[in-house]
Amino acid sequence: MGETSIDRDRLASYLTDAAPDWSRIEKIEQMKGGQSNPTFRVDTGSGPVILRMRPEGAPRWAHDVAREYRVLAALGPTDTPVPAVYHYCEDAAVLGGEFYLMEFIEGRIEDDNRLPGFSAEERAAIYRSYVQAYARLHAVDWRAAGLEGFGTTDSYVARQLKLHRKLFSEYCPEGIADLDWLQEALLERVPEQTRTGLVHGDVRMGNVVLHPTEPKVVALLDWEMSTLGDVYADAGILTVPYYMPPNPQGHLRDNDPAITGVPDMETVIDWYCEDMGLKEFPNLEFMILFNLYRYAAVNYGVGWRARNGMAVSDNGHLYGETAVPIGRRARAMAEAWLADGTI
Repeated sequence: MGETSIDRDRLASYLTDAAPDWSRIEKIEQMKGGQSNPTFRVDTGSGPVILRMRPEGAPRWAHDVAREYRVLAALGPTDTPVPAVYHYCEDAAVLGGEFYLMEFIEGRIEDDNRLPGFSAEERAAIYRSYVQAYARLHAVDWRAAGLEGFGTTDSYVARQLKLHRKLFSEYCPEGIADLDWLQEALLERVPEQTRTGLVHGDVRMGNVVLHPTEPKVVALLDWEMSTLGDVYADAGILTVPYYMPPNPQGHLRDNDPAITGVPDMETVIDWYCEDMGLKEFPNLEFMILFNLYRYAAVNYGVGWRARNGMAVSDNGHLYGETAVPIGRRARAMAEAWLADGTI
């Protein structure tokens, strides 16, 4: 964690009336990791709390902390592991961006999918818990949870493809041939959405809190991209690390489960199907390609923000460098699957 520019006195003054339990502020530190909403640990007289805020001047589409707060409040009573939320401030004038306070959960966060520092047995157990946590999310009755109107329920994949094409074209007007080809090929073959639910939007190991000592997930984090949509498209993100080039989150292309304990992709998909009561994963190959396209487009945007002085972390440029190799590999996979009729 590092120093922060948040005005401690200003925050304390605001919280004195708005959330007095947390107004006696002793220390504020920005937490490392992530490429979007800045996250801070605020030590108070009542214990530590987490503050998440929208970065000043950033585009709203991927930085909507009000949505994060709403979905966390809705999931609190369910069996999806999430932190409790305490207060939301919509007045950007207080700190320079809207923000909310949530529970600080003691635990470990590991951004590298390879889980360095854990034993093979621990890695296997963590991945099993990780898959189960997202299956629990996808099984939530979103209407009963009070999330009616949280998003458009149909055509999730097509809308995502069009959104990311629009955003990518703003970052890269000249385009990237493989990604342009892939986007069109996917739009022509979007499968029917068969199960609508709450999607996280950024499923990855770095967005969970692991128990301080036990090999299990105790909380899912980073809900800025959550909405209603195709849960199988969301679950498809579980496959992405197995196809990614080297990047700050680690890749699993050369993973050997017998040595590392990290399961292979087929096992991860089997676990998800078991937890969801599925005989097979619907449209798996399409969902793999869809998520590789999303990752390439988003990573290019992360790199663009880094080059233009808008990075939240110091490794944003490394994400941007993955866009071209992701596109190249995904197109090759798509052409092979098209040739044999798989998609």
